[in-house]
Amino acid sequence: MTPDIELRPHQLNAIAHQLYGANTLLAHCVGAGKTFEMIAAAMESRRPGISQKCMFVVPNHLTGQWVADFLRLYPGANILAATKKDFETSNRKKFCSRIATGEYDAVIIGHSQFAMIPLSAERQIDEIEASIIEAKAEKGERYTIKQMEATKKSLNARLERLNDAERKDNVVTFEQPGVDRLFVDESHSFKNLFLYTKMRNVAGIAQSEAQKSSDMFAKCQYMDDVICCEM
Repeated sequence: MTPDIELRPHQLNAIAHQLYGANTLLAHCVGAGKTFEMIAAAMESRRPGISQKCMFVVPNHLTGQWVADFLRLYPGANILAATKKDFETSNRKKFCSRIATGEYDAVIIGHSQFAMIPLSAERQIDEIEASIIEAKAEKGERYTIKQMEATKKSLNARLERLNDAERKDNVVTFEQPGVDRLFVDESHSFKNLFLYTKMRNVAGIAQSEAQKSSDMFAKCQYMDDVICCEM
């Protein structure tokens, strides 16, 4: 870390919380220094081997600013930042391969680019099947189970497309690049997650699925269920 920047006590506390407190929400007010808190947490988690590959998911228009802030705090950092061209269909697999094979301190991509790297359909189907079993065990209302069965059917169709011989080589899933620590800037952009519930017409509970929120939630579950268990 550059000696020209001295972090404030609350920033040091937030960094420690991220290193030792598992999943963390940084809910400071604007201007409190959340960017430096996340950057420092990523770099200091790599130092003792807590993580090997950190990914930052930031608003599309801020990727350049994040790179600049990263290099202000850690001038020697090795950063891979995605561009719009990197996520064109013909380049996406190549970019993900760079993530997987490179020794980067951080990978920085935009919100919409993050959504273009899907979880494997197999994992998504396993999660839906687990939800169906749980709902049946709790004697959930018929419409809830029916809804999940429909989602499972849709995911099975996606799995068939994934296994199509002509498409298989062009599909890169979130599990493949080996990301083991995730930082999300402006995480309120992923609110309104669909929730399975037996109750009807409850104010504040989304009745329709917000795709990007479900995608983020599933990837966070993957990080918790798979990565954390391997550490």
